[in-house]
Amino acid sequence: MITPARITLSIALACALIGCKSGGGSSSDSGLSLSGQLSIPVNTVTDSDVNDSLATYASNNDPSTPQSIPNRVTVHGFASAVPTFAVASDDGDFERFDNEADKDDYFSVSLQAGQKITLQVVDYEGNNTGSAYRGDLDLFLFQPTLETPILSSLNESEFEEIIVPADGEYLINVRADSGISKYVLRIQPADTSITSTANSKGFAPFVLDQAIVQWKDNSSAANAKALSGIEPPAETHSRALGTTRLNADHYSSEYPAKVKMTRTQAAALTPLQAFNPELARARQTLIDIKRLNERDDIEFAEPNYIRHALRTPNDPLYRNQYHYNDINLPQAWDITTGSRAGGGNVIVAVLDTGVFLAHPDLSNQLVSGYDFISDSTNANDGNGIDSNPDDPGDSTQRGGSSWHGTHVSGTVAAETNNNTGGAGVSWSAKIMPVRVLGIQGGESSDIIQGIRYAAGLSNNSGTVPNQKADIINMSLVSYGASTAEQNAITAARNAGVIIVAAAGNDGSSELSYPASYNGVISVSAIGPDGNIAYYSNSGSKIDVAAPGGDLTADRNADGQSDGILSTSVNDASGARVASYYLEQGTSMATPHVAGVLALMKAVNPNLTPVQVDNALAAGELTDQSGRNNEFGYGVINAYKAVVAAQNIGGTSSTTPVLESSPNNLSLGTDDNATFTVSNANQDSTDPMITSVTDDASWLTVSSSSVDANGLGSYSVTLDRTALIDGIYDATITVTPDSGYPLSISVTMQVGEVVSGGGMTQQYILLLDADSENEDVVAETQSDGNGNYQFTDLKPGRYIINAGSDIDVDLLICQSGETCGAYPSLGAEQIIELTDTDRANVDFVISVIGGFNSNAASVQSRPITNNNAEESNGTEEDNSKQSVHSIAN
Repeated sequence: MITPARITLSIALACALIGCKSGGGSSSDSGLSLSGQLSIPVNTVTDSDVNDSLATYASNNDPSTPQSIPNRVTVHGFASAVPTFAVASDDGDFERFDNEADKDDYFSVSLQAGQKITLQVVDYEGNNTGSAYRGDLDLFLFQPTLETPILSSLNESEFEEIIVPADGEYLINVRADSGISKYVLRIQPADTSITSTANSKGFAPFVLDQAIVQWKDNSSAANAKALSGIEPPAETHSRALGTTRLNADHYSSEYPAKVKMTRTQAAALTPLQAFNPELARARQTLIDIKRLNERDDIEFAEPNYIRHALRTPNDPLYRNQYHYNDINLPQAWDITTGSRAGGGNVIVAVLDTGVFLAHPDLSNQLVSGYDFISDSTNANDGNGIDSNPDDPGDSTQRGGSSWHGTHVSGTVAAETNNNTGGAGVSWSAKIMPVRVLGIQGGESSDIIQGIRYAAGLSNNSGTVPNQKADIINMSLVSYGASTAEQNAITAARNAGVIIVAAAGNDGSSELSYPASYNGVISVSAIGPDGNIAYYSNSGSKIDVAAPGGDLTADRNADGQSDGILSTSVNDASGARVASYYLEQGTSMATPHVAGVLALMKAVNPNLTPVQVDNALAAGELTDQSGRNNEFGYGVINAYKAVVAAQNIGGTSSTTPVLESSPNNLSLGTDDNATFTVSNANQDSTDPMITSVTDDASWLTVSSSSVDANGLGSYSVTLDRTALIDGIYDATITVTPDSGYPLSISVTMQVGEVVSGGGMTQQYILLLDADSENEDVVAETQSDGNGNYQFTDLKPGRYIINAGSDIDVDLLICQSGETCGAYPSLGAEQIIELTDTDRANVDFVISVIGGFNSNAASVQSRPITNNNAEESNGTEEDNSKQSVHSIAN
């Protein structure tokens, strides 16, 4: 988590900006150095004219010279309707816009019909963030020739949203209507299922310089006729406009009036007026309508539409969960989606930071749990242990919490097939939230009580659940073995509970706990290429591997980081808002295994921990023969695991199950590919393939070498002739005469798609881990490649934080800016410098900020790592030996 040191970063950052100390700490004879490299998730871009004068600059204020961005991207930026010096400080040496406004940012992009553009206004006027900045930003989308109507989202709130109406080349305009604000702009994939919308205004053509106005009942005709113009309400932030006069056809409050608006032309043309006068008129019409809606005497004002066609997106995120195909999960769902044979539910206890209980993709998936964090300071909820496992956040800073338990729980059993968000591995499993990790990690003594509670054993809460958990998921880790913890795990296992834990994210083979205890299934992580993830631990105790994601890669070329998508929370505004995030780590791999075990328990409720161990060692749950130190017995295969559970219970299925090799096609710029369809269930008769279809005009599928039933090899051919540049998705559906259809995702690229260039100037702070407030020891700046170095350091124990300051409010790690820590945000590790230099202290920084669940958007976040701080326990208190178990 970001520590309280964040509060003091403004002092150090001011030094970094004006050069009072460049990269050094207190000098000493030892002269130690510490260096590393920062990296950023793919398809992250920075607005090219942020307020930081040290950041690379290229103006994007003119629509004739826009900033080019890819059509799947996260942009973090800055805009202001007023100069910044009047708000931030009286010294503008490091503020680019200290004497002028940065009113417009223009971005050029190739877009496809149905893509969603979402803007988060970080410092919006109603957001009580404590920031010096407040602003209202609006979002516009148009084509330079005005071939289609200008689209707009003009809310005075935190979020703006537009749906793209048709394929084409567009300009996106982020406009500061008032004040100053950072922002996060995101462009999401197209969804061909979109049919209507009620979220964005301006989709239909409208009459320029006109509005439909409904006067309020208490507005007299005399007062209405006396109106001389559309003036902004009195406030501190300027909304100056040229005078706009109203000419209404009537002023009655009985029914709406058509109002014509005439304006006094400004002496100097704005860049948009010079670029395209009609576009400028269209945008100003919408701005004037927004002004009308702010008036006390007007009920509502809206465009005078020529025609009216609205759309509302239905944006399920399962399409982004590529990692489920990697473990043959759809084939397992052909057998079971998690409903327990004989009735009841399989229960998975998630021992973690708790769960955001109100998340719409989790609220129906929960059973009663418990909060076992005994230290009220660590708990961050004002008390010690209690019956409320709701996660209040594991950081004292807004936007800094990991929401780790919520993300883990969504992978296990998010509500699925509900037209909301993403899918869980086991649709019908229930989550038992057991809160054991707080703002300082988790104490062994608390974790032990959580294990015992989940297993239905006596514990210090004085209560046990109505039904014990079938499976315990622990995505947490430390490096000290505890006899007390081992005893609790043994007791739970003897009670019939299957226990899985994350192996850790150090990229080492050092034994970590609880994953290395006897009776625990230790899970390592694979990346999207099927190889061991670069961060994943390995070693003699690894039992199985599962997808853990990689935020630094986009190997399937879908324009999105290859992280693991699951439920999360956006608390940038101070309130908890349900959201969905991409994460990486063995923490993300472990709930894949827990979910598969839940599917196994669904088809065989009597499955025991020993039977699972034996089946895993026999290769019945994976495709690997034998064992190694990276994958254990192999990558979990959900379909094989469910079949194995059926066989153990004597209830094997004779229903055919189709599978494809490969299970998805990432063609990039290739024109051809092949895939092979086979029947995975050897106990069934091969089905007859009745059809092979696709949902894209640019895709053709034909049989290549198939048998009489249609099983075998198929060829895929692409035709990019009529397509604009961008990334495209499609689905091939193979339908059998018995069993379930098989879906194969296809991704391909047209033209040169921009994929990087996202890292702006970063400021790296070295903190004293042993000082009470983690005082800043030294600060430095990254170079253009993300490299940094501290020199002349004393031996000691340090923590590293890094981030951007694009608005120059002298604070890093705010929403709308990048932020990171070594080795990961939310799980900082103490770096000990003794008598040698330290290099390769590398970590990921990511943009903080996300969107609400109604927008169903995805935002890359930093990895959730597992590195533990050293134990604060004593020999006399073995139950507290692993004091700081960190979300992994």
